[in-house]
Amino acid sequence: MSHAAAMRRLIARIGGDASSVRIEDDPGGEPGTATFHARDGVLTLRGTDVPALASAFARALHARGERVTWDTPRMAGALAPWPDADTTTLRTPFGIRYYLNVVTHGYSMPYWDWARWEQELDGMALHGVTHPLILTGYEAVLAETLRRAGVDEDEVRDWIGSAAHLPWLSMGGLHGFGGPLPARWNERRIDLARRILARARELGMTPVLPLPGGHVPPTIAGADAAEIEWQGWRTPMLDPASPAFSRFLRLFLEVQREMLGDPGSEPVFAVDPYIESLPPSADPDDLAAAGAGVHAAISGVHPTATWLLQGWPFHYHRAFWTPARVAAYLSRVPHERLLLIDLWGEHAPMWRDGMHGRRWLWTAVHNFGGRFALFGDLRGLARDIAELRREQPDRLEGIGVAPEAIENNTVFYELAADLVWDDIAVDSWLDAFAAQRYGVDDPAAREAWRLLGSTLYGRGRTRSIPSPVFARPWSAALPFAAQRLAGEALPVAPARVSANIDAENDPSVLGDLPTIARAARLLLALDVPPPHRSVRAHDAVELTGHVIAQGTRRRIRGALRAFTAGDAAALRREGAALHADLLALDRLAATRPESRVSTWIAQARAWGDTPSERDRMERDARSLVSVWGYQDSGLHDYSGRHWSGLIRDLYAPRWAAWVSWLADAVDRGVEPDDERLHRTIVEIEERWRNGHDADDGTPEDPLAVAAELLARDGSLSPSGPPPGPSA
Repeated sequence: MSHAAAMRRLIARIGGDASSVRIEDDPGGEPGTATFHARDGVLTLRGTDVPALASAFARALHARGERVTWDTPRMAGALAPWPDADTTTLRTPFGIRYYLNVVTHGYSMPYWDWARWEQELDGMALHGVTHPLILTGYEAVLAETLRRAGVDEDEVRDWIGSAAHLPWLSMGGLHGFGGPLPARWNERRIDLARRILARARELGMTPVLPLPGGHVPPTIAGADAAEIEWQGWRTPMLDPASPAFSRFLRLFLEVQREMLGDPGSEPVFAVDPYIESLPPSADPDDLAAAGAGVHAAISGVHPTATWLLQGWPFHYHRAFWTPARVAAYLSRVPHERLLLIDLWGEHAPMWRDGMHGRRWLWTAVHNFGGRFALFGDLRGLARDIAELRREQPDRLEGIGVAPEAIENNTVFYELAADLVWDDIAVDSWLDAFAAQRYGVDDPAAREAWRLLGSTLYGRGRTRSIPSPVFARPWSAALPFAAQRLAGEALPVAPARVSANIDAENDPSVLGDLPTIARAARLLLALDVPPPHRSVRAHDAVELTGHVIAQGTRRRIRGALRAFTAGDAAALRREGAALHADLLALDRLAATRPESRVSTWIAQARAWGDTPSERDRMERDARSLVSVWGYQDSGLHDYSGRHWSGLIRDLYAPRWAAWVSWLADAVDRGVEPDDERLHRTIVEIEERWRNGHDADDGTPEDPLAVAAELLARDGSLSPSGPPPGPSA
């Protein structure tokens, strides 16, 4: 299909009028460039490829005051002639624009159908993506590969486990958790994967396909195989330097071609043998052989393929991955066949110390686990990408975003996409973003986003502000004050500690709440045209939810002060206020389908054909956003969400049990029994994980509920009493 035909179909899918757009190929142009101009009501796009053309179309929309975003995927304005506009040229030094993280396919995408994928693929094109990571169908290819390698059907199904946890299976983190998958899962997923890959290629993208790193069942690995460990799971591993690994990867690639089609003449394959696990050997010669083995196995089937390797292990386990060991691991892989990702570039950039002389990409992770958090350093993002554009560090080939979960903090991802093409002054960009988002050029909208740009999205906000709501109460101490920081480098010999919540790393969190509440009120009062009312409600609900959630810090601290003072009555009053806050947050979340746990559960259940299959799918979906894995696997609430049903039926009962436990100890004049609390919390968690369905919707108007909840707390008014300290 020609570029013009693909663009016309894209424009029609997002609600545009392709008849008013002239599309011209520019076969002799600089790769990745495009122009647009408008005359006599017709927009003319000219470019070298579909991502550049689609980006030019998106920029033309911006110029006339409209923006198609990740969470507003269709054009909202009335179809009208294009106003005259002089020629604008889009040019970028970033030839590769990478998108997605392996684990996005677990935290956000495991249950998507074709309609949702089609929307996302269109969004990728409009945001200039050239290289999306596509995990869909990986497990079906792996299952068939294991069968052909001699593993029996029952062991295959047990090894693969849960749909929600497939990303960690693909990187060797776990196996055998949850599931088994429905009988028709593989058939349906392969059909979906083929449609995704075909559309991505139609839109001019190069899909990045994952390959196994040698993590296999004992039947294949053998009794003496080395093992790697992650969060309590131990996984046998074929030696990447061995003939057995080469045979297994060759078989996988053959099956992949059969099931998903030809990957192209210059495919890109993602392989991460040690993403958060230590290699079995630290010897430089063994590491060199392992790296060479992965490359040789890939190139034996696809000589012109590129191995895409996340640089994450070199950050996360940097005590192990010394420069000498990294150099050894990469030493026998040709430079033109390896592409390294500086994954967490906006917070912990590796490139300033060099990227080991390799071709590389800069990406922003931003979100961890899909947990609720409104944040992002917009000015830092603009500064960092401007520096990359200006300095052009050695062997830099592109940039991108690789969030662990999507469908959050749209402003961050919109800015990242715009920065591909030019440097940006963030303050004026936010003014334009506010007008484009709400369809009205109103000073109140601009003020709201200026307030947010100085608080939630201000300088230095490269880490999330943790939500106390889904912190796990586990002792007579603050549960959100001393947890490890998700993603930060581990010590040489790390203890397995809970990652249920980031450490309380922002001393201004409570002090900012009146300002954020003011921004929410400004949005509530906006008079916006009908197509924009839903996104205005979405933003107002999220901001109000942030304010309520962060305000629970006062209740939790108040309960602990009362406990220390031996005042059971005050402790119970604080507990009752905390419970009321949580139910208010649940009520607010229930007004929006995207913040109901029932939406997630319904998506999971839709992949099952029988009652038992649907129940298994639901249990695994519930696991990921609560306990995560086993009770002792160390990832409790890593994917905590401000979702109705989840707040009401899991988080609120946990906090109520904690308050009751503390109050009972005060009543009896004894030290609280930690083991008793632990048993209660585990019982609550397992009861929720094993539940079925969720009645968590409401017909209430989200704007009315948000306004009511903001008005009830005087401390949120700029003229109200100042909040207490946060630390």
